[in-house]
Amino acid sequence: MSAPSRRALLALPLLLSPAIGRAGPTVIPPFQEWVGRTASLRGDAGTARLLLAADGGGLLSVRLFVFCRALPVRAWRIEEDGMAMRYSRVSALDSRRIIEGEAHILPAERQLLWIEAARCS
Repeated sequence: MSAPSRRALLALPLLLSPAIGRAGPTVIPPFQEWVGRTASLRGDAGTARLLLAADGGGLLSVRLFVFCRALPVRAWRIEEDGMAMRYSRVSALDSRRIIEGEAHILPAERQLLWIEAARCS
């Protein structure tokens, strides 16, 4: 009977490994604290990096198929409470097209809700 318990003890680090390197969800700072810093945003479609510049512009790096693409953020505006932001950026597929978007920090869920305009047909 000691063999199953020995195997369980040896496998325990492997079972716990996904939880070891990952701390619990952190508090998302208000958007005012994002200015001048690069934010790494993880989502269903992959990871993006966002830099909000102090002059009202910025840069958004996204993965397009297998390549990474840096897209200029034309303008952004943070709401007074610091928990919502509206922005416009250049499209990854057509540089003549401007994408409007908004982001909301949801403190209770410890999540960032990122919404971009979609064309419905």
